[in-house]
Amino acid sequence: MKRLFMPFMLATLVCVAAFADDDRFSRETFTLGEATLYFRLADICHNATENSILVLYLHGGSARGDDNEAQLREAAVSVIYQYLYSRQIPATFIVPQCPSGGGWTGQLRRVVNEMVKSYANDGSHDPDRIYVLGGSMGGTGTWAQLSYYPNFYAAAMPVAGNPTGLDAAAVATTPVLTVMGTADNMMSIPTVKQFQTEVLAVGGTLIFETEEGWSHPTTCEQSYTDQRLDWLFSWRRSSSTSLNTTTSITPSSVPIYNLNGRKVSTQTKGIYLINGRKVIVK
Repeated sequence: MKRLFMPFMLATLVCVAAFADDDRFSRETFTLGEATLYFRLADICHNATENSILVLYLHGGSARGDDNEAQLREAAVSVIYQYLYSRQIPATFIVPQCPSGGGWTGQLRRVVNEMVKSYANDGSHDPDRIYVLGGSMGGTGTWAQLSYYPNFYAAAMPVAGNPTGLDAAAVATTPVLTVMGTADNMMSIPTVKQFQTEVLAVGGTLIFETEEGWSHPTTCEQSYTDQRLDWLFSWRRSSSTSLNTTTSITPSSVPIYNLNGRKVSTQTKGIYLINGRKVIVK
């Protein structure tokens, strides 16, 4: 009991202050070769007793630039921040800014990944709990991170993105939840649906959800619900390849999800996600 109580108290002490939007995030830069990446970083509920998770958010095309501010104005940033903060989850939340005229799928994808690795390898973060999310151009960039850096992220949530031309087998090493709006005139539902078929065919976990009547902006702004974020952050990297077999699951305080991302209270035969690990119920 003491071991569980103390981290909560420490996290509470760290998280009592309320911050203005910009004050929550420090201004940072990362240089790789001749490329320099501007990004903002928020330390959320860090404490001395447990390693923090790493959360990477990739913005859409309208936030490109070099002011290191526009990316924070996307609605998803505040939603994700508040989710982590309200649940007292020790996290480092990283929000880079793509330069004008650039994109997350070109050379910058490596710069972003190396920047995340610099935190993952510093000894204060959990390398098995690194997550990537993004909408529109950032959703496409999220797909690219999974394709070019397989088995690096614990789970991912690309929203209104395009996986065309990417490696389904590589993406299949990471659990994915993706969201598309039926009234989105910028991204193609059939394209994502076909890619889901390819990922599932090679054993991946890919949940594809559609929202009826949602436009492209609405999808990018409203997809990050508590239920979806619950599912995303319940994964650990090792769980995507680790399967335990049991005849039943004993109910506990730990949430149990099916592979469609739904929280369940009773189980029949199948595969479930419990405390970041896949469990087969026979």
